Amino acid sequence: MKTYEKRKFKYDTKDTPGLVFREIKRKADRYFAMNHIPRHGNGFLVVKVVVLVAIMALSYVGILYSHSFIQLFLSYTIFGWSGLVMGINLGHDAAHHCVTGNKKADKLIFSLVFGIQGLSTWIWQLRHNGSHHIFPNVYEADTDLEITPLIYLDKHQEMHWYHHYQHLYAPFLYMFFSLGWIFFADFMFYSEKKHANITVYKFPAIEYVKLVVVKIIYIAVYLAIPIMILPLSIPVILTAFFLMHFCVSLFLTFTFFISHHVTEVPYIETRPENLSVPDSWTAHQINTTIDFNPDSKFANFIFGGFNIHIAHHLFPEVSHVHYPKLTRIIKETLEEHNLPWYKSFSFFDGVRSHLIHLRNIVRDADVNSEEERQHTLAHS
Repeated sequence: MKTYEKRKFKYDTKDTPGLVFREIKRKADRYFAMNHIPRHGNGFLVVKVVVLVAIMALSYVGILYSHSFIQLFLSYTIFGWSGLVMGINLGHDAAHHCVTGNKKADKLIFSLVFGIQGLSTWIWQLRHNGSHHIFPNVYEADTDLEITPLIYLDKHQEMHWYHHYQHLYAPFLYMFFSLGWIFFADFMFYSEKKHANITVYKFPAIEYVKLVVVKIIYIAVYLAIPIMILPLSIPVILTAFFLMHFCVSLFLTFTFFISHHVTEVPYIETRPENLSVPDSWTAHQINTTIDFNPDSKFANFIFGGFNIHIAHHLFPEVSHVHYPKLTRIIKETLEEHNLPWYKSFSFFDGVRSHLIHLRNIVRDADVNSEEERQHTLAHS
């Protein structure tokens, strides 16, 4: 029996009529070959990992030696944030097998980095690599459009009355994202068979064991050990823990959402007769993705390629440490072909654009609904 099966969505073509991707890839191949650079991680990634591990270790010591709520909250927040940044930089690369060049080693790194944060790896990688990366912003083919029924992202989703206020309550809701992911979403994913374009027939038994183990380890590291060691009360420790999640979650959700779910990018519906995306793979990946602060060295250090995300969607098998150069190649090639596809903004402009999108998508649905009602009345 098959473990899972993917629904047969497809693109009209791989490349554009002008063969833009072939030219981008040729330039990228030449860059790696001429400079004798491997496509996986390099010394810069090692430095980032060492720095982040040191920050995590020191902040965890800070948690265990806290004697006040402020010290505990700051230590928790730095520990949680550095763990998240480790996941974005190292774990995400490992999920795409581009840290060491060895798939087994990268799989182990991926499991460890995500596991220490209490996250399941098997279903996340299946949904991310097998759905979102292939069909970003495509209705019924992108699992990232199924985050929560409380957020209405695409006109094809079911809209409810409360979505009229989503641009107001979204930041508050996003504060609970990491808690929801760790303590609810992971278990929900293992109880569901349908994940956008993927149908899971059977979850490997070992993955259920891993799921339980990572949750136990997470609770032990983040809560049980501090509760046993610290002289502070349980309510104080829990308050610091929850506030840490609120801060980390806002950073996490906006980092994720502003790459795809903003006013500057489209949402696509496939042709119903053959489930094909009405565009080339190349054009779709670029047009449904947007960069933020692409020229900032600080952003490139922190966000692990999420800020130069177009390069990641065109070259997911390449480590994010190479994305600044690849981004320059992409922009240069698009300009040569007179294609105004490349888009970027600042992080905070992205946050603003995301919230405007949440407001506008509901307003547009209301207008379309009213037009349909008037049309029905006129022909009744």
